[in-house]
Amino acid sequence: MKIFKLFLFTAFISLTISCSKDDDNPTINNNGNIVGVWKGTAVDYTGNTTTSGQGQNITATYVGEAYDIDYTLTFTENPQKVISDGSYSIELTTTVNGQTTTQNVEGLTFLESGDWTMNANTLSITVDNETNDASIMELTDNTLVLKAVESQTMSQGGFTVTSTTEVILSFTKQ
Repeated sequence: MKIFKLFLFTAFISLTISCSKDDDNPTINNNGNIVGVWKGTAVDYTGNTTTSGQGQNITATYVGEAYDIDYTLTFTENPQKVISDGSYSIELTTTVNGQTTTQNVEGLTFLESGDWTMNANTLSITVDNETNDASIMELTDNTLVLKAVESQTMSQGGFTVTSTTEVILSFTKQ
């Protein structure tokens, strides 16, 4: 049971992480202007966590879909700032050893406000001297779709937890 709780904790931590590095370079529609107010319309998570310890490996997979989405990102031009406002909730479904559980995680925030830069299909956001990248999957005059991948490894008490989460965020321009 302790290992299962560790899985749920890791999945919850993954939900609260902001955009991170993504090495994929997909073909995108990137002909819009990011400056303006963008309202969140969807957040989708997929990922897996492997816990290793005491000679065993246990893998969990999880998917999450947002509800109660009430957040915006505002991109300004001079200076290049991004302002995050609002929250969303996630229905998280986790499967471990063939057993599936679902939990709701409410009141999540997307990211902290900070500085932004854009280079080709990569959006970089810097908060407190830490820069995280997201791939721009689509940017038109009315639609923004971002993809971020976060990988983490944590060790504690003889256990190592490795987690990879892909997040797809969708917005419409206000």
